[in-house]
Amino acid sequence: MIHLVIPAYNEADNAALMAASLKGAAPSLGEAVGVHWVDDGSRDGSAGLFVRAAEGLDVRVITHEVNQGVAQAFRSGFDAALKIAKPEDMIVTLEADNTGDLGVLTEMIRNFRQGADIVLASCYAPGGEVVGTNLFRIILSRSANLLIQSLFPMKGVHTYSSFYRIYRAEALADVRNGYGDYFEERGFVCVVELLIRFFLMHKTIREVPMTLRTARRVGQSKMKIINTIRGYLKVISKYVFRRFRKI
Repeated sequence: MIHLVIPAYNEADNAALMAASLKGAAPSLGEAVGVHWVDDGSRDGSAGLFVRAAEGLDVRVITHEVNQGVAQAFRSGFDAALKIAKPEDMIVTLEADNTGDLGVLTEMIRNFRQGADIVLASCYAPGGEVVGTNLFRIILSRSANLLIQSLFPMKGVHTYSSFYRIYRAEALADVRNGYGDYFEERGFVCVVELLIRFFLMHKTIREVPMTLRTARRVGQSKMKIINTIRGYLKVISKYVFRRFRKI
């Protein structure tokens, strides 16, 4: 089964588009699909818009009364999915702004079925592309990924910060149980930390190229650039120090 975890904060402009994309993709996936829409303190009614537009899909809404940030949104979604998932189920994370290309999900599932514990959708992998993002964000993202790659070299991995992933339920639970939580960081960099933990626990990681089309998003990205840069530096220094201490 596929358990979709979608953190959302004030996505009224994108909720119906996201639901339509999921309804269009679901029949071709070859698996039952359940959706965990994590409403992280939204004040624009986006959860209701998504539920109505997603009629016919199995949707569960997880509500935070106040905004708690992307890390807690993922944590709530993961906890809810793992409560009902079987060890070999897929937990798929997506951004709620409809920028993820669901057309690559079948290839991601193929890699999962070949034994991957985590499959990344990557706009920087050979064959991937970024369309519609400003140059500064591309430079920031590429620089951060190259730095992490130099310190934590994961074979065949080019994107460390992608939200769009498949996790094997058993492997995700292993990381949570092994570390006591999925991650420590609170911002967007939590997904980088989670990937590093998969790597340090010797989980099988694969990557699939994707075209990131930011023009499909209505409105602006919720990412705060300065906080994200600080988060990258913090998580990198933390895990480099831990590795150095073990030598």
